[in-house]
Formats: sequence, structure tokens, C-alpha cells
Amino acid sequence: MLDVLPFEALSVSRCLLCESEGLSLYHVATDAVPWHLYAPETKRGEGLRFFRCERCALVSKDPLVRTTPAQERSHYQKHNNDLSDAGYRAHLMKLVHPLVTYLPHKAVGLDYGCGPALSIEPLMRERGMRCASYDPIFAPRRELLMPNTYDFISCSEVVEHFRDPGVEFRRLHGMVKRGGILGVMTRLVPDDFRNWWYHRDPTHVVFYTEATFHWIAAQVGFDLLEHHDGVVLLQRV
Repeated sequence: MLDVLPFEALSVSRCLLCESEGLSLYHVATDAVPWHLYAPETKRGEGLRFFRCERCALVSKDPLVRTTPAQERSHYQKHNNDLSDAGYRAHLMKLVHPLVTYLPHKAVGLDYGCGPALSIEPLMRERGMRCASYDPIFAPRRELLMPNTYDFISCSEVVEHFRDPGVEFRRLHGMVKRGGILGVMTRLVPDDFRNWWYHRDPTHVVFYTEATFHWIAAQVGFDLLEHHDGVVLLQRV
């Protein structure tokens, strides 16, 4: 980890999750994906900066480097989200299997951030659950974003895309019923951040630690039920 920078030297003034001003420069990537294509005004030699919050331990990509909606759509359409692929189905089951153990029969849920193809929804329907899908780009059905509606909400490889995670997690908390479950699957920040492939995806902008999810649980209004291998289950209190 690099030394803490003077506050005025940072390109972000507050943590995107907890709004703390206690940010430090965590890493400068010089060999990432061609991130300069998404911020052409930035000099390549400066590298891509990542910041860490000292309060909630969220790691965030420099907010000056962001893909456009058109670039995001193009990038997501390259993903091979095919449920007939055994490996992809097994990957999704890492979230589905523990999630269903907490749910009543015929639970009603929402897959938040489904992407260009349905994924969690058909898997939950196979298990007797009712499920709809929302995505801000591919399925922008805002009528589904209703408060106190769902027994569960799934977010599979979604939360790393949140540009305003504080707002997003409070929205999710508000949509799930009291006692309902928010199931999240993402990659947690490893010790070897430099060689981690996850931060090289140009659409990934925030990265979570175990401590981050403990902060979310305590401050947003969840109990942290379990976390294992990048799967986190939170229950609304």
C-alpha cells in the first residue's frame, strides 16, 4: 500500500460508500486494460489510481476514469452468459444454493442487474420461486423497483459496477421485505491487488473487503448471515 496522500491531492473527495474523507492512495496500476481509452484527457504515464477508505475499507477506482453507457453496453454484450454452459451454471449456483436455504416456498424475488440475458431468474424459478429481472441497461423496468416488495434480491457480479454504492445498497435495503435476504456475489479484494484481474475490467469501479460488508450490514440495516468464497448473504433487520 502507498502512503496516504494529502487530501487536496486526491481526485475524489469522499468515499463513494460511507462519504468519509479518510481516503488513501491504495494502488497505481500501469499495466491494466487500456483504461486511458475511457479517459483520454488523462496522461498515460500517470497510471490508474485506486483509493481505499479508512472507515469502510472500500477500494474505489479513480472516479475520473469511467466508461460511457455505450461502452458499458458493448462490453457487457461480450459476456457469454449461457445457462446451457455447465461452468456458468455452476458459477451462479454458488449464489443460488445458499440463498434458497433461507427462503420460504414460492418466495418472491428480483435479480438486480441481470445483464443482457436472464440468469438468476430461471434458476430460481426452477426451484419454485417467483423472480423478475432488472437491469439499468438491458432491462430498465423501473416499475419493479418498489419498496418492501421482495423476499429476496440477488446481485450476481453487480455491486462492483455501482458508481454510487451508498445509494444503491440503501435502495436494495428498501426494496427487500423485513427479514428478506440480499444475496451478493462479487470478488473480495485480495492481498495481491496488483496482479488481480478483477480491477482490470473497465466497467468495475468499486471493490469490497469483508470489512466493507460488515460496515454495510451495520450502517444500512442488515444482519450479515454468511460470507464465503465471494458470496455474501445479508438479511434486512
